[in-house]
Amino acid sequence: MFAVLAAALVLPTPVAASDRAVVRTPKLRAAETRLLKDINRVRRRHGRKPLRLDKRTSSVARARSSDMAAKRYFAHVEPDGDDARRILRRRAISASEVTENIGHTVGLSLKAGSNRMATWWYRSRPHRIQMLARDINYVGIGIARRGSRFTYTAIFTRSRDKTGPRVVIDETSWRPVAGGWQVTLDWHGSDPKLAVGTAGIRRFELERRSVLDGWDRVEGDPRRSQRSIGLVGGGEQRFRVRAVDKAGNKGPWVYAQVRVPGGRRGSA
Repeated sequence: MFAVLAAALVLPTPVAASDRAVVRTPKLRAAETRLLKDINRVRRRHGRKPLRLDKRTSSVARARSSDMAAKRYFAHVEPDGDDARRILRRRAISASEVTENIGHTVGLSLKAGSNRMATWWYRSRPHRIQMLARDINYVGIGIARRGSRFTYTAIFTRSRDKTGPRVVIDETSWRPVAGGWQVTLDWHGSDPKLAVGTAGIRRFELERRSVLDGWDRVEGDPRRSQRSIGLVGGGEQRFRVRAVDKAGNKGPWVYAQVRVPGGRRGSA
């Protein structure tokens, strides 16, 4: 099967008039996801850390596959002289390292081709070196279809951490204190590990829902994963917390509700 693919990569393939339109379908997106899993499966098998998918780099990979399919060529450099690195730079997608694997199949189903593309790249030494490189951390994947031909592009990059950190709220509690109540939130955060270049968490941000339906910042040590808030009145209290990493990426807000007994407390 690999010999068939190698020939397909080198030999020109006649394209019928009905094959001129480049097609994008949800099935292509699913195939891109499978290819990402296969690439990372190969990397893990060889002691490499998995790559994270970058959506903006994937948009470039799709553009590369679509351009090859529409113009009926197969090369790392486009007819106008563009390549993956130049396109990334023009779209302000920063990367210190950029490499690209491409492949195509003719007369082979999308499922069969996408399931085997990582294996075919692995069997080719130049493609294997790029796929198993230790100094990359992101990948963009794009597949385009034109008739019975599927074109595959994987762009490997080393980029600054662009993955937001995560927070999990472990516990919420309250207790009576002089003049009111004290609510305490405990959480932990993590910055998803990249193959290289994980930024690490810089701080946490905690906010409380205000009576005007806005959010007010709760002051405190931004490095701590616990915060206590003094309240005069009770009732349902809403909070949210998120992490910010050292690259400036902000993770999603995580919400918590705490029901405190109503009414104002006097001094104990």
